[in-house]
Amino acid sequence: MRFGLLTLAALCAAGCVTKEPIEREGGGGTTADGAGGGGGVITTGSGATSASGGGGNGGNGNGGNGGSAGPGGSAPCPDGVTCVGTFVFVEQTNTASGVTSDSIDSYACAPATNESGPEAIYRVDLPSAGFLSAAIYDDAGTDIDVHLLTTFNPAAPSGDGCIARGDKQAAANVPAGSAWVIADTWVNGSGTELSGPFKIEIGFIPVPSGACEMETGEMARVGDGGNHLAMPATGPVVMEAHLVTAAEPAPFPSTATEELAEHYALSQQTTKLVMQRNQVWAPLEGGDFYGAGISDPADFPVAHEGWYVNMYWTPAARPPAGTKMILRNAADPSRAVVVAAGYETGPGDLSRIGGTTEEVHYYLGTDHDSEMTLGIASDQSLPFGPMTCTN
Repeated sequence: MRFGLLTLAALCAAGCVTKEPIEREGGGGTTADGAGGGGGVITTGSGATSASGGGGNGGNGNGGNGGSAGPGGSAPCPDGVTCVGTFVFVEQTNTASGVTSDSIDSYACAPATNESGPEAIYRVDLPSAGFLSAAIYDDAGTDIDVHLLTTFNPAAPSGDGCIARGDKQAAANVPAGSAWVIADTWVNGSGTELSGPFKIEIGFIPVPSGACEMETGEMARVGDGGNHLAMPATGPVVMEAHLVTAAEPAPFPSTATEELAEHYALSQQTTKLVMQRNQVWAPLEGGDFYGAGISDPADFPVAHEGWYVNMYWTPAARPPAGTKMILRNAADPSRAVVVAAGYETGPGDLSRIGGTTEEVHYYLGTDHDSEMTLGIASDQSLPFGPMTCTN
């Protein structure tokens, strides 16, 4: 079948945003759709508390508002451990003065890296399997690395259970139960501990499993001379820029970076995906402001922007805003994201099948121009965000 407005409107009966596609061209089911979340109070083994919520990028993120109590039904929080059960969790602390542990010198995921300085330990209580992500923001002269572990004994600390690490961020799929995030001080070749102040952010997204069925047909694209793209399609997918959303009222950005830190924080708190975002606003491309992807940002939900996808579809073939498509990592087809289509057109190079956000690329473990498979989801009730494909 050839995709067009009538066909796609029928697919979108489950809840797309029913706006006519704009004419501008160019440019680079098991749970409810994602939405924002409140803060919470997280109890440490010493009886102290930390704020949960807010989030952001660089030095601009702050803790969120208070809310319901922290994790319920979990084992008591051990001494010297901060227990986390609401997301996004944010804490400012200091390995030179604010932590009590200095027991772990290395981790199984990077045994040659010297992490013998003091560490901050977080137990993350997870209600389901999903995607755990954490990021570190430290000052000049401070070097705090982040580690994710699935097994850890606070009474006998060890880095043996490490499954992922990074100098600035780390993420991994984890099972339900308790996972551990450890922010540890790196020691340089001269034996100097680069301890000091830092901010840590921790996020979690439940990842449902199910069949990733896609509609078959063809997609008409601008300038394809009638040689329409067979769908689902497999090919390079570019890294796209950020777009202004309904939660970001005028005045809109006048440069590629104006109000960008606030957008990062908004996207992170809504999607619950923690990462060091660095893509800028979409360029002007004939519009009135940076980050313009649709005729009216008021029609673009924040949860859709974090997971959006585009193609160089013709105005007639362009799906209604909010149509759910599926992007699968061609190298690991079990790894997928349900993405929001219909808000942007591009990229103009027809050798690329489409473009998507840095958040989608981060979850899939892909990069600019990585090969992926893209198609319209047969089940339009699937939630936006990460998914494990069973077919």
